[in-house]
Amino acid sequence: MKFIVGLAFAMVLALLLLGQQLATFNPADDSAAPAPAAASLAKTGSGTAFTPDGIVLDRDASGQFHAEARVDGTPIRFLVDTGADSVALSVADARSAGVPFDPATFQPILRTASGEGWGTLVQVERIELGPTELRHVGVVVVRDLDVSLLGQSVLARMGRVELQGDRMLIVPR
Repeated sequence: MKFIVGLAFAMVLALLLLGQQLATFNPADDSAAPAPAAASLAKTGSGTAFTPDGIVLDRDASGQFHAEARVDGTPIRFLVDTGADSVALSVADARSAGVPFDPATFQPILRTASGEGWGTLVQVERIELGPTELRHVGVVVVRDLDVSLLGQSVLARMGRVELQGDRMLIVPR
């Protein structure tokens, strides 16, 4: 368990280094378009609620926050990582969502507890979390990543993130 936590922590630190690269890779549209008000009251079975105040995520039994977001229309379960600069997709999740990437373009772009992490920068057409849709999002597809990470390149575009005990609130702009 300590190894997994150490590996996750090291990957988060490595993803922080990618922030500047992804900022230049992510073109054009920085807008977040909320859906109609009816969708803002939806509740999912995953500890996520969409309220008029924003998106509310409940801390799970492991002490982490998870959310289901749609990547180009495909539901993906993400670890919400406020310390990560970018969105990182596992190879399996990228394939599931039909995100085009070439494993031959993987290069050592991350530092992890077990050495170099290999990945490639790509762009997805859209990421949706509840009533919020973001377009043209730069992400990194990471080899040997167990869970996809939802980082600041999306969270900051969605709004302000607040921790309130065992809840995370994403307040729209």
